[in-house]
Amino acid sequence: MRSFLLLILVCNIFFISGCTKIDNTTLGAGLIPAVDNVNTFETELEVVANNYDTLNCTTIYPADNHVLGYISNDPYFGKTTAGIYTELKPSFPAVLPGNAAERRLDSIVLVLSYNGAYGDTLSSQKVDVYQLNTSGFKFDSSTCSNQTHDQVLLGSKIFTPAALKDSVHGFRENSNKQLRITLDNAFGETLLKKDSNSIYKSNAAFKDFFAGFAIVPDTLFGGNAVTYYNLPDTNTKVVFYYKYPLSSSADTTVAVNFRFTDSSASANPISHNREGAEINNHLQHPSAGDDVVYIQTAPGTFALLQIPGLDTLSNRIVHRAELVMQQVYSTSSLDANFIPPNYLYLEIKGSDTTFTPIPCDFTTLTGTPGVSALGGFKKDAIDVFGNTVSQYTFNISRYVQKIVTNGITNYTLKLSAP
Repeated sequence: MRSFLLLILVCNIFFISGCTKIDNTTLGAGLIPAVDNVNTFETELEVVANNYDTLNCTTIYPADNHVLGYISNDPYFGKTTAGIYTELKPSFPAVLPGNAAERRLDSIVLVLSYNGAYGDTLSSQKVDVYQLNTSGFKFDSSTCSNQTHDQVLLGSKIFTPAALKDSVHGFRENSNKQLRITLDNAFGETLLKKDSNSIYKSNAAFKDFFAGFAIVPDTLFGGNAVTYYNLPDTNTKVVFYYKYPLSSSADTTVAVNFRFTDSSASANPISHNREGAEINNHLQHPSAGDDVVYIQTAPGTFALLQIPGLDTLSNRIVHRAELVMQQVYSTSSLDANFIPPNYLYLEIKGSDTTFTPIPCDFTTLTGTPGVSALGGFKKDAIDVFGNTVSQYTFNISRYVQKIVTNGITNYTLKLSAP
């Protein structure tokens, strides 16, 4: 996720005026040689910035990393709770090895493919697995909606996020980066004793019998981190270990996997509790703007930016215009866990609910959005006190040029961490 903490200084926009446009120059001395009576000037414009809390969900697609866990002590943003709802099932029609009546379960394990963590990865936390309610959880369900689940506990796991990257040696399997949760044997026996003409004859029949899993953090247990999982990866599965036939004394243990398929639904509800959080002191939207902005990875917080000075700027040729954000240095020990995101994103505000790419500067090359040209990637910088902080720079030269030359709209900008 993706990171959950960023505290940024009030933004400044810099642009260089002169006679020719050079896209690959950088700010500083010697940007453009003063020859042929051509001079380059640097101008700084004030940016008015205000913080906003995301009220609606952010779409998380099935192929995206899904977030699971509980952050209990983030002084800037408060508490975060994230659960995963998913369907793991066989391909249909399914035929399990052996006769249904003679299958004898050894164990059933839910496995999630681990793909990183954010927060205090050395603190233990607990997750519980429940059975989802059979109604409403569909393939086209909103990925961020709150689903309901039956109060049937299928399994629990206490783990330390830092240990999830370790190797796992299971039955005929050597792997790593797995969260393994042993489920209730009675639940496994119920699925194992069904024959191919019942719940395994079609996707609809299986779904009517079992809608899926709700994997949720135990907030009473505690924890201060979230972990990320790849659902379509082959490392994510429900694996049945069982033997057949019952009359055999030989070791006939088999492993059968149910996986995330093309017809599997998924949801990743993420909720925040801002009680006592510092950001509550910065959500009043003063007309003069806030002195700092707080950016929490979506679905989190964002900032709206206005640059009034662009409306009265005279026509000129812009060599380079940059929007620069710098992290506020903190001595808090928690900053070692809640690190800044790897990149930020800048777009324009069309309405209260619609946002579109920056005109002219968010170009598309060979079908790929020009994120690298726009910028916003985290880099190290030194602040005025000599501290190493993170800095983010956006190149919006063409957009600024169109405003001062062609009079296009000077839009409100949105700064976020997708």
